[in-house]
Order: sequence, then structure tokens, then C-alpha cells
Amino acid sequence: MATKRQSVDSTKIDAKATAGQYENLTILEPEKILKRKIDFTILPIVFCMYILNYLDRNNIAAAKLGSLLEDLNLTGTQYSTCVSILFVGYILMQIPSNLILERLGRPSLYLPAAMAVWGILSACTGAVQSYGALVAIRFLIGFFEAVFYPGVVFYLSCWYTKYEIAKRSAIFVCGSWMSGAFSGLISYAVLKDLDGKRGLAAWRWLFIIEGVVTVVFSVFAMFIMPELPATTKWLSKEERLLGVIRMIEDVGVEDKDEAASPEEIHPDPKTVFEKLRIALVGFEMAIKDPKAVNSFAIMFSIAVSAGVNTVFPTIVNSLGYGREETLLLTAPPWCLVAITSVLNSYHSDATGERFLHMIWGPVLSLTGFLIALVTTKTAPRYVAMMLILQIYNSWALGYAWLSSTIPRPPIKRAAAVAFVNTGGNIPNVFVPYLFYSTATPHYYAGFSVCLCFAAISMIGCIFLKLQLNRVNKRLARGETVSGMDGSTGFRFMS
Repeated sequence: MATKRQSVDSTKIDAKATAGQYENLTILEPEKILKRKIDFTILPIVFCMYILNYLDRNNIAAAKLGSLLEDLNLTGTQYSTCVSILFVGYILMQIPSNLILERLGRPSLYLPAAMAVWGILSACTGAVQSYGALVAIRFLIGFFEAVFYPGVVFYLSCWYTKYEIAKRSAIFVCGSWMSGAFSGLISYAVLKDLDGKRGLAAWRWLFIIEGVVTVVFSVFAMFIMPELPATTKWLSKEERLLGVIRMIEDVGVEDKDEAASPEEIHPDPKTVFEKLRIALVGFEMAIKDPKAVNSFAIMFSIAVSAGVNTVFPTIVNSLGYGREETLLLTAPPWCLVAITSVLNSYHSDATGERFLHMIWGPVLSLTGFLIALVTTKTAPRYVAMMLILQIYNSWALGYAWLSSTIPRPPIKRAAAVAFVNTGGNIPNVFVPYLFYSTATPHYYAGFSVCLCFAAISMIGCIFLKLQLNRVNKRLARGETVSGMDGSTGFRFMS
């Protein structure tokens, strides 16, 4: 790039600009400043939102160690249903939600609003008096939580290039790992000190406190979160333009629906029906893409192995310690995976390699499941629990790989992220039933199924790498594949 920096005089960003029109614009230093601004705004917010998201989702596991089962007269099967029903609502809403977000274009409004609703519902869980009420409210929590994860993955893909997104995704997802640690510590304090306060059982206080904190934070997030690169008002005109150019240069195509598929997507839909048609086109494009289907299979398999997170306190409880010790022992495995997943994703971005960084998480997790199957001795079993959660090294990275594998158009990317994340949550419906109460402490069925799917996820990664290598060879010959022009130098990361 030349050294002369151009100014931007217009008050609006030219949506039809291409990177070539701005080849004389020096952006290296301004780009660092822009990324720093966005990093320090987006990442802390979505990190904290994810902590609260997981706390509200999984606090029922800690509540079980209190008097939840006794107070509501729940059987083991009924409890498993209360855990899994959340993911039914979650699965149903993900794809429609991401299509709505892409069409609405207001992440700073849409994501915090959904957060406020699920926070209110979580707090209301503290007032339930029956099995039926608990099932209903858990379903609704899942329905509104479905907005969050696929929405944030799509949101990050609108701001960061394929060489930047893995490490940011890992920092974001690190919030869920830290929530696993915080959940045990918070639950320990609440169950120990608040039982019977104001006539409420400790598990009720757990839902109320965490739900109220979620609502308060959602209001804060609504005023702080940026919108999209072209529409964030607190950025300067040059910074907004730079944000758009960065995404054009990443793949050689503008990050707009009509830019990658003008024959199918009208550039300026006016009616609700036109917007709905575009959303359906994006979904159809996603499910017809073999790369998206393979990613669905990979994340489904990883999610089966990772499904132990919904019953992790119960598994740790098989070590034979008391309630307080069990809650405290859940923290170190989550802290470890928070560190390793961030380091793994940083190295993946730095090297531009995805496959090997995806594989080692399932390898470690498979090893953990093997150890858990063959022994119930305390020390090796706890080591196994440390290794089992290493499957999450591939979680954030898997979605970062997906975002760069389906880069354009954004409506297809939004649909693909939600479609794959649906596969990544279906196992949460049935995995809790594999760890039924009478199976303790061996959990042969649960650990065996999780082990098998860890192996299947590795096979899926091999197939995706081969797919991308074949596509990259076509791009190297100058062909256009999936809307990507090989002559621009674009290649998929594998």
C-alpha cells in the first residue's frame, strides 16, 4: 500500500466500495487502533455475557446438590428432563434467531434484549413449585438463550478476519469455561450461607441472584456494544470505512448479501416478505453446502462428548466427597480448559492452521474417557475429568473454522452458524439421560458413548480438511468456488 492516507468526506459509507478503490489508503496503524477499540469493547462484554449465559443455563446442576429434588418431588428421570428440555427450546430458535439478527442488523439491541428476558426467566425459576412449572420455564429460557451463542459467533465474523477470529472466539467462549469454575464457587457460597434465609431454600436464592445479575448486565451491554462496522456511530467515518474495507480485503468480496449472490438476493429488500425470502435463501444455501454439513457432523460429535458439562457436578460427585468439596472440585478442570483453549486458538491464528489444532482436544478427551471407564480411584478419575473437558479446545475453534469456511454472503454465514450450532446442542437433549443416578460411579454407558463420538469428531475433521484442500486447488487455478474468486488470492484455512 502507498504511504498517502486519504480522507473520507462523505457522511455515509459507500456500500459498493471495493478494496481496489482504496488501494492508496494506508491502514496499518489506524487498523491497529480500530482493532484495539473493538477488542476492548466487544470482547469484555461478550465474555461476561457468556459467563452469565452459562450460569443461568447450568445452575440447575448445582441446585440438584441442594434440596431441589426434595422440594419439588422430582425423580431422577424428571430431573434429566428439566435439564434437557432447555435445549429443545434452544434448538428450535437458533436458525430463525440468526436470520432475524442478520436482517435486523442491530446486535447491540437484539442480543442484550434476549439476555434480559432469559435473566428474568432464570430469576423466576426461584419461585417454581412443581415439576411442570420447572419444565415450562426451562424451555422458555432455552428459547431466548438460543439468540446468544450463534448470534455472537456471527457478530464476531462481521468484525474480524479469518486470521483474527479464532483467538477472539476463544476469549469469548472462555466465558463459558470460567462460568463452570465460578458456578461451583458461587453455588458453594449460596448453598452454604443462604439456605432458609427469608424462608427460601438455598437453591431458590441461586436462581434469583444469578438471574437478577444477568438482567442488570444486559442493560449495561445495550448501551456499550458496537453495532456492525458500517453502522457503529461512536466510530469516526474513517474508522467505519476501515472496518468495511478490512472485511472486503479478507475474502475479496464485500460483506453484503447481494455482493456474493446478486442473482438470488435483492440488494434492498423493502417488505417483510422479501426479507423472509432472503432469509430462506440463505438457509437453503447453507444446508446445501457440503462444508456446512460436515461442520454440523463435527460439532454434533464434539457436543456429545462435551455434553458432560450439563452433569459435571454429578460426575465430580462420584469421587465420593461431600457437597461443598464437590462444588469446589468442579472449578480447576474449567480453569484449565479456559487457559488451553485460548492458547490453542491464538496459536491457530498465528500459524494459519486449523486441522491439527482441532484434533488434539478430542484426543485428550478420548484419553480421559478411557481412564474414567477403567478406574474409580480418586486421583486418576480426577485427572480424567481434567482431560475430558479438553474437548472444549475444539469448540470455539470449530466455529471460527466454520465462519472462515462459509465467508460470504453474510445471510448464508448466519444461517450456517445457527445450523451447525443446532447440531452442537442436540446432544444436550439426550446426554443427561446417559448419566442416570443408578449408573454412578462407573457411568459405563455415558463415558462409552462420549468416547466414541470424540473419535467420530476427529474423522469429521479429516474429511473437512480434505474438502478444503480440494477447493483450494480449484481456487489456485483461478476458479470461482462458493462465490469466492480464486484470482483474488483468497484461500480457505485448513
